[in-house]
Amino acid sequence: MSSRCGSGGVIPLLLAVAAAVTLRCHAHEAAFRSPSRSQTYGATRPTVTFVSTHPLHRTRSSLLKMADGDFGIPDSDNFGVDDDDEDDDDAIDPDSLGDWRAFRRNLAQSGIETPESSGAGTDDGSDEETKKSKVERKSVSKRNEALLEAQSEALAKEYKSGVWAHEAPNAEVGGLICRLPLEAEIHRNTEHSLMGQKLETRLSLDDGDGPSEYYGDDVASGDDGTGTQASEPLPLGASSPGVSFSPLAAQTVFWYRNAQSLIRSEMAKITAVAQDGQIDASQLSPEGSDMLNLYIDHQNTWQEVCLVLDRNEKIGISNAVVINRPMAFKATENLARLVMFGAFGVTKDDPLNIKSKELERFLIAFNKEIGLYVGGPDMMDRPAILVHGIAGLEGATEIAPGTGIYQGGLDAAVTGILQGQYKPLDFRFFVGRHCYDKGELDLAVHLGKYQPVACARSLSLKQCIALPKPLWHEVMELCGGELKEMSSLELSKRDDIQADPKVD
Repeated sequence: MSSRCGSGGVIPLLLAVAAAVTLRCHAHEAAFRSPSRSQTYGATRPTVTFVSTHPLHRTRSSLLKMADGDFGIPDSDNFGVDDDDEDDDDAIDPDSLGDWRAFRRNLAQSGIETPESSGAGTDDGSDEETKKSKVERKSVSKRNEALLEAQSEALAKEYKSGVWAHEAPNAEVGGLICRLPLEAEIHRNTEHSLMGQKLETRLSLDDGDGPSEYYGDDVASGDDGTGTQASEPLPLGASSPGVSFSPLAAQTVFWYRNAQSLIRSEMAKITAVAQDGQIDASQLSPEGSDMLNLYIDHQNTWQEVCLVLDRNEKIGISNAVVINRPMAFKATENLARLVMFGAFGVTKDDPLNIKSKELERFLIAFNKEIGLYVGGPDMMDRPAILVHGIAGLEGATEIAPGTGIYQGGLDAAVTGILQGQYKPLDFRFFVGRHCYDKGELDLAVHLGKYQPVACARSLSLKQCIALPKPLWHEVMELCGGELKEMSSLELSKRDDIQADPKVD
């Protein structure tokens, strides 16, 4: 896991921090954010007290909790420890449940009312908006579909026949976790973050009419970074043309813009204490230290979309790979060695030339095109992880029953490509991964850093190379609801993405 800035010592002032007043990041899937560009700090991460009564997400419906067994966050004293001897005896075999993912998906999209989703006592129209957001979406980007069709006709057919995605209460094998905007992290983490508490106070004391009218659009007004509100209120969506006009959109814009203004003002305070391009972290206030920690962590994982490969909830260990950070499009000899044998793998001590022959076959198979990605900052010296959707490939195993996502089987993959049975882009390679220990992934979800998402396998398996619409936005829009509104607000920060034609 990437380290974070502590409370003491002198640390370099990031260029990203100096430019934090704009909070814009013009990265694209075609130009990944390599580990060398991520700033690393040697100090320890901040301590977080775990409170079991805090909800995973305030927007999560009880419907999804019911479908997934309503697994909550354990008490801090027993986190990662199974103290119920009867649990093992009552364990349910997932295979006996049939296609439970499809069942849950149908529930999530059917709009069935539950005590939480029925909105008892609400009459602001948000319930109707929520129901509409649960209608199955078959596409959010025709240009992405066209690119997928050129890469894999079979996967494109599967995608176009009914791609889907929806929020999930917990990270699950075969599902995704999406890095949320910093504004959303602060908004969701009101118990453990000083910035979250400050935002909560700010929202409660807002002088305007709340979500019905947005005050202080400092993004559109050209604020100088001090967080000062605009002198005149701007109508909802004035600076965010992609945001819909609905009660849900109004509420999202309301807290998002307030969080954005808070981030600007706090970052301005941090940069103000810089001397000779450096910040003495010991001179920061507790709020300033909290803000800097949050900001650096967010920069290192900006808009990551990760596929969860394995997970052991009892001991809190999980592994995931980032699927939207392309590394290379053609295999060179050095890259082939890295993929096949790792950073320290050697082929010199190979008297029978076995490794050399394997390397040669790999280069022939993938010399024209390859889907190679930076999977994460951990274990980057290991051989790459191979992920695909080909059932029955020799040497491959399904990462979880019913997912249709497989790992391994490199020799058979190379043979199949050389024989014309498969295409190089039917496979994805990941150098590095995210390794979560001691419940770190659950903690990251709990603190509002990541949003778990269940989705069709076609969304996880497709290549993420020069996508017209970045994968992060595609996933968020397919989920609908508040996540879709977040995507629109994030898109309003960028001018390097061409808008898609309207999809019916």
